[in-house]
Amino acid sequence: MRYILLPCFVILFIGCGPKSIPYSQKTNVSEPSEAARAHYQWGIDYAKNGDLHRAVTEFNMAILLEPRWAIPYYNLGSVYGNMGELNEAILAWERATQLDTNFAKAHYNLAVAYAVKADEVNIFPSKMTYIKKTLTHLREAIRSDKSAQNAAKMEEAFDNIRELPEYKSLIQSTEPNK
Repeated sequence: MRYILLPCFVILFIGCGPKSIPYSQKTNVSEPSEAARAHYQWGIDYAKNGDLHRAVTEFNMAILLEPRWAIPYYNLGSVYGNMGELNEAILAWERATQLDTNFAKAHYNLAVAYAVKADEVNIFPSKMTYIKKTLTHLREAIRSDKSAQNAAKMEEAFDNIRELPEYKSLIQSTEPNK
């Protein structure tokens, strides 16, 4: 199942990572220190060049210097996703969404990651827990950025939940759920 996961994270990382990114997507928090920004940029450069282990180190340095900066957590999660380290990716994206509750791309990646986790387990209570988390984060992604709704329609990771009424409601709604 990880073969489906990796292309998703590559696309989402490339879509967000290499650009100049503010401290937080929709907050007025002060800018991070110059040292933190330098480590963040080195992480981006290493990730773009495929040196994912060094990218992890640099993003972690940026986080160490500025622990309330959501963007390095997001990119750290994307790198972990590309490395096949789904649990580590989830932890990073969860932290990004705690720091910036409107971080649509982090919520969307969490929805994809939890959908993949749901496909990997055969125990019903665990599967349902992951499905609920998938729907929760997908709802938040759509609430924060309506384009997540269209992306979800094509996302292969959501194939096993497409028939659920909750998923259909999210995809068919004209107004994001609150």
